[in-house]
Amino acid sequence: MYPSIGYIELDTWRWLEVGQRPNVLRPDQSTRHRLGYLIRELREARGLSMRDFAAKTFVSHSKVQRWENGARPPRDRSEAELIDKVLGAGGFLIELWQEIGREISDPNHVSDSAFHVSDASLALPTAVSQAAPSGGAGIFIPARLDDGTVVLVALDRRAVLRAGMGIGAATAAGLTMPAAVAINASEDPFGFARSVTKNWSGLRLSRPNPDYGVDWQALLPGGRSMLGSQLSLQVHPARIDEGRVVVSVPDQRRVEEFLTRPNRSLLVGAIDTEDASQFYVLDGRKARGRLMKNGGVYEVTAPSAYKLDDLTYGILWAVANYDDALQADDQDLAETRSDLKAYERLSASAVSREAAPGLNAVAHMWLGSDFCARHILRALPELPEVPSFWTREQRGEEASAWLIFDHKYPYLRETTRALGGTSTRAFCIPEGVVRSSPRHERILLFLSMALMEAMGIHTQLTTDPSYEAVEGFVVAPDKEAVIANWVRGEGMWHVDVTARSSIVRDCTNSAKDVNAHSVTAAPTAAGRLRALAHYLDLPWAWLVQRCAHLARAGSSGLIQSRSRLVSAAGIDTACKYVGSLPADH
Repeated sequence: MYPSIGYIELDTWRWLEVGQRPNVLRPDQSTRHRLGYLIRELREARGLSMRDFAAKTFVSHSKVQRWENGARPPRDRSEAELIDKVLGAGGFLIELWQEIGREISDPNHVSDSAFHVSDASLALPTAVSQAAPSGGAGIFIPARLDDGTVVLVALDRRAVLRAGMGIGAATAAGLTMPAAVAINASEDPFGFARSVTKNWSGLRLSRPNPDYGVDWQALLPGGRSMLGSQLSLQVHPARIDEGRVVVSVPDQRRVEEFLTRPNRSLLVGAIDTEDASQFYVLDGRKARGRLMKNGGVYEVTAPSAYKLDDLTYGILWAVANYDDALQADDQDLAETRSDLKAYERLSASAVSREAAPGLNAVAHMWLGSDFCARHILRALPELPEVPSFWTREQRGEEASAWLIFDHKYPYLRETTRALGGTSTRAFCIPEGVVRSSPRHERILLFLSMALMEAMGIHTQLTTDPSYEAVEGFVVAPDKEAVIANWVRGEGMWHVDVTARSSIVRDCTNSAKDVNAHSVTAAPTAAGRLRALAHYLDLPWAWLVQRCAHLARAGSSGLIQSRSRLVSAAGIDTACKYVGSLPADH
């Protein structure tokens, strides 16, 4: 006669008396060893190999071994909760893990966890939630017999699933089973959410329910003009193999469904280390072509240069924000650009944003930047001598347009060719702006100036706030000035070509003052960039190493643009140049 759960008879009911094995779950044995043994028993009872279990808990095979032999217990509660959930232990493993913490804080503490079980009942909804994702035949719950023996109760999965939801508590033969710990939407099995939201406070993560194959929805923050962007993420365990990241994908159908959707997605590989997990990201479109079967397990490879840190996060943040906003207004933007070409016949114009109604702020930025670039290129051949440039960008958000907008890299190349040699470009970046900028934005600012140095343009920097209001210009000292400003202006752009003495004098004096007192002054590009990194509080050797690493891999696999107005040429050129510089001081 079979015991019943609610009104449904079980197909199978069996006991695994692990407490009868020698030196197992005994009070005179350390709790970490009892925990390890129970993890192994539950894993084997569920038919999971060590590799399968490692994949489900997002850790390495060696870490599972350390858990099971008692060498190292789970590092934190979230890890213990994940193990408990995967093994369907109903909170019992968490209790043992807590007992280990009490033993560490009080070496004289005597454990009684081996014979303690929660008095709460196991509700059928909990049993179904445990059984539904399982590929095995049963769910297994630790419980205690009247004589203190710890057993694993095996419930048939098919019967539990047929029972449906909400039938009531499960009891059998007078034994009360422990309830499983509820897994809520904030569960973080990789430590991924904790890590990224700690490092980048503006980033927001959420778990969709139902998830439809998405582990996390990431909302990237906007900025002063950026609007924010959304990414879908799948996170999987990974390992380093011959310098590349190999992401293990247990469920091929789920990942294929995820990667074939048209929305922007990232595949994240999590590599467990002794201290903290490391994460590597790969654009979903790139990952789609790299999905391969290896010995029954599907895998995706990614360059180790795609490690998620301030460099790669900054690139993801800027490209996703600009790319999505420009793609959203693509048709209207193309039509508006064509309509505004009439202003090219004028030597001076100041166009408000009302001239492009309905376009978002990033589209206005692109229009202004594009018009100013073409205005300068038209005026350069008429200047009587080699000019000095002044640019108004102060933060990574503004400056990253040099790296990302499709017309910026060709513009720098053409100005260098037109001048036939080196030129100077000045920036005003006060200390207060640096202090208020997050690290990833400062890296983008650094890369933008490095791109200019790579093109033979000597960058200069003043920290004097009195220059913040100066518009962007190109000046042939004391002779003629070209005004071209789209950054932090009242409208989309303001351009002019003038020989008016007061304007030319102000531009000339500004350029000469910064040239004489630049805080990054040095005879070489490496010296100027090293001084810039110091001013921006960025580690020089790390920048050189990471840029070299990323340059070899290329940034397109990190995040691929969808808009035709976005290009990776500037990012890759800047990284390649910085990576070629000496890292020593």
